[in-house]
Amino acid sequence: MNDNVTELRMSLDHSQSGIAEGLQELNLDFKNWLEHPHQRASWGKLTEHLVSFRWILDQHFTRVAGEGYLENVACQHPGMYSELREIECWQCRLIDHLDAIIHDVQTYDPQRDEVADIGDDFERLHREILEEESQERSLVERGLA
Repeated sequence: MNDNVTELRMSLDHSQSGIAEGLQELNLDFKNWLEHPHQRASWGKLTEHLVSFRWILDQHFTRVAGEGYLENVACQHPGMYSELREIECWQCRLIDHLDAIIHDVQTYDPQRDEVADIGDDFERLHREILEEESQERSLVERGLA
């Protein structure tokens, strides 16, 4: 197998595993916050991890799309550019969705807001990120085949 192909797959695996780990950590943070919505420590930890994960996700999307792995695949297979652009748009929507969740958590008011609604919103985002990651993987694999 071509060394560049192996390196690209390993890099994508590494980057996607960081996303998966971040999502698992956030799931635990949300669970803890849902169980203890009035504890400042659980709210603070969740807020910190959301902001950190946002940076990790943004860096991952930059490595994958932009000038990254998917761009390299699309350069070799120009017919894949439309799929690449769709993934890039999807990534922007995911970042926007995450920003909205961060805002909701940061401005949470127990007199006005329901913690469970924010948790449900994160669960939807989590599923969408995993689906987007699967589409990234699929595009790369088809381009390398």
